[in-house]
Amino acid sequence: MNTEALLAIHEETCAAAREIMRRKNSDYTGGSEATDALANFKASLSLNLHPVTGLLLRVQDKIMRIRSFVADGELRVMNESVEDACDDIVNYAILCKALLREEAENKNKE
Repeated sequence: MNTEALLAIHEETCAAAREIMRRKNSDYTGGSEATDALANFKASLSLNLHPVTGLLLRVQDKIMRIRSFVADGELRVMNESVEDACDDIVNYAILCKALLREEAENKNKE
């Protein structure tokens, strides 16, 4: 694969991931009236887990799904493709970055 092909995949993936995040964010944060786009991950505090730790557990699920596909050559649950799992990992990385930025900003306000 050459650089242009790689960058085309990058552009396609980022566009797809952004659309997925736009669509899913309302579902995972309390609906259209919600004001905290990160509320779903902050809910892990109720289990005494840092929000980033909760997020990383979800990333681990995606990694295991990809690992299963690589090992078996297929997925038994067809509602999410391997490419969907990769797009979700991109979104989780962005969400992690957002959580960490927000945490740093809140510490700076103290």
